[in-house]
Amino acid sequence: MLAEFKGQNGKIMVFDDHIAISRATFGGFVSQGGSSGDRKFFFSDITTVEYKKPSFFANGYFKVIVPGTSETNAKVGLLSSSNESMKDQNTVVLRAFTSKVGDEMEKVYELIMKKLTEAKKNKQGTPQVASSKMDELKKLGELKAAGVLTEEEFQQEKAKLLNS
Repeated sequence: MLAEFKGQNGKIMVFDDHIAISRATFGGFVSQGGSSGDRKFFFSDITTVEYKKPSFFANGYFKVIVPGTSETNAKVGLLSSSNESMKDQNTVVLRAFTSKVGDEMEKVYELIMKKLTEAKKNKQGTPQVASSKMDELKKLGELKAAGVLTEEEFQQEKAKLLNS
């Protein structure tokens, strides 16, 4: 585990390839109506996250957005939070009685955003490279079929492309 932060209705745990939200806390047990398992969100599947830094004067929250996430009112206020945000399975309500707590969550949030950005780059980069190579191979095959390239030229170009 790379980082962990305990909120009012559960805790956020950051791993190399995913985030887990655990309700294995007293507040998590109460807000979720009993014990529930950890929810894992792989960085490659996360659409985005919503984050409001907690402060001494107001609660904050951290919410994971994945395809199929239903919208809830993640309203957090001076001393309390909406029931919807406390019960939302993808949201952890954050409370900071000192600036140190807010700063710690800020570091966790920055780590999550770094991991999320890396996952998005990897997810976008890999298919595009494979797709462009496939497109080039298709073009080479069409040139060979049209008689523009000989079998030997086709094999040479194909080898160059696959080794690049």
